[in-house]
Amino acid sequence: MKDPRSIQRRTAMAACGLFAMGAAFAADDPAKFPERPVRIIVPYAAGGTSDLLARYIGQKLSERWGQQVVVDNRAGGGTVIGASAVARSAPDGYNLLLTNNTHVINTHLMTNLPYDAVRDFTPVATLATSAYLLLLNPSVPAQNLQEFIALLKSRPGKVNFGTHGPGGLTHLAAEMLNLTAGTKMQMVQYKGAGPALTAILAGEVEVYLDAPATTLPYVQSGKLRAIGISGSTRLPSLPNVPPISQAGVPGFDVTIWYGLLGPAQMPAAVTNKINADLAAVLSLAEVKEKLEALGVTPYASKQPDFARFVRSEQDKYGRIVKAADIKAN
Repeated sequence: MKDPRSIQRRTAMAACGLFAMGAAFAADDPAKFPERPVRIIVPYAAGGTSDLLARYIGQKLSERWGQQVVVDNRAGGGTVIGASAVARSAPDGYNLLLTNNTHVINTHLMTNLPYDAVRDFTPVATLATSAYLLLLNPSVPAQNLQEFIALLKSRPGKVNFGTHGPGGLTHLAAEMLNLTAGTKMQMVQYKGAGPALTAILAGEVEVYLDAPATTLPYVQSGKLRAIGISGSTRLPSLPNVPPISQAGVPGFDVTIWYGLLGPAQMPAAVTNKINADLAAVLSLAEVKEKLEALGVTPYASKQPDFARFVRSEQDKYGRIVKAADIKAN
């Protein structure tokens, strides 16, 4: 039998802890945000685009706020570990998640998510966008998108595309091309983006979609052929490569977005403050130059617009996952 005095002590300690937490949250005035360090959780390992973006933007926000912005890498679970930490945190703006399309894609691939990707988060602000290049091995007898689509239709199921995992954005982009163009390519899965890139360079697969930041040198050297870009605008570094949607596949759009989410029910004053300060930071010429060097384009939007966008992205990728019958490992 448990000692009643032990139970009383634990109950008293728990009550004191809750009182202290409540007092701490009450001390935070949304109108004075931030009054203490802010943490940005990145659900990926250090060194990737999301991590670099968080560290650079965090530094600029720290300079603007006069408060430290700490980047906390919580990799694992396909971004679920980091997202869960933010969903469970106090809705005061001091714990934010830097995430991307994967956040909403997971809702269609994982049956036991410990949170609702829309309901349990507050979309705070967009940071940047990027796009994929549609890449061919030079052995493919197609010089442009129209010729490539014709080739795919003449050889249904005979052309392979590389990906670094089922349900990842490169996989969904290829499946969206299949759906919108009426073609059928076959997926070949690799253990990471590096092996998938190596595979197309070696001719093991004919097609791959990947970010310009990692593939541009191979395009410029002629080791890969870029015939389209997944977003809506051309790249200054590749002015002759058209958006896929404008070169024969209307309706195709796979834009990689990066944004900050907070826990549900954040105060509007805090959300609007972060959104406005990020917009100011992203408007700086030095920030634009730095982000473009990382292979992304600064993108600021109003908070309500970002909230609507997150919901629309969840719906869009749900349609792709269902139509292509994609299952996660």
